[in-house]
Amino acid sequence: MLLVGTDPADSKRALETASMDKGFLVSVGIHPQNAGKYIDDDVFSLQDLVGQGKIAAVGETGFDLYRTPESELLQRNLFRAHIQLAKKLSLPLVIHDRDAHEKTLQVLDEEDGWQAGGVFHCFSGDVEMASKATAKGFYISVPGVVTFQKSSLLRDVVRMCPMEKLLVETDAPYLTPVPFRGKRNEPAYLVHTVEQVALIKGCTREDIARETTLNYEKLFATKK
Repeated sequence: MLLVGTDPADSKRALETASMDKGFLVSVGIHPQNAGKYIDDDVFSLQDLVGQGKIAAVGETGFDLYRTPESELLQRNLFRAHIQLAKKLSLPLVIHDRDAHEKTLQVLDEEDGWQAGGVFHCFSGDVEMASKATAKGFYISVPGVVTFQKSSLLRDVVRMCPMEKLLVETDAPYLTPVPFRGKRNEPAYLVHTVEQVALIKGCTREDIARETTLNYEKLFATKK
């Protein structure tokens, strides 16, 4: 399980939680919605936490132009800093991309963020975007949204995505899958996301559980 930090204090809390179980790893970062509260130096200061041994990724980082469009330029600057930090530490990126597909890809191209590797969490792009991301070595992470009736685009992405580039996630406490949609999300509900992905891919949920676990280990567990 990857525990994702959204600001410096939250990243420290994630590390404290991770110390409770060997199965927990941490991603340290400053969420794009927090742009304006923090500057580039705050991103680079996160490297001071790396010595604690549980850090496996940088982020989540990117753009959120749905909730905080007014801070786009600040988000871009923080995103660039996260990419630079990930490359410096040889850690993968956890990308947050909401209503900003073209801008996200543009910054990754300009900063050669592809070199760091990583994952598009709660992927919301189309098949063409997913094809580019996976061709560049990134993973596509599938949330409970895939169980929603109107999520045909995400199901198309899952259908075309190579099995070796798929991950699943909760995004807890959000994006709870059917049949618990509307309730607080939790890891126990992940099975419903896995079952939907298995249905789309024409295999068993055990196949998806096995393959996504292996993918998680390749992306994160080898980096800690």
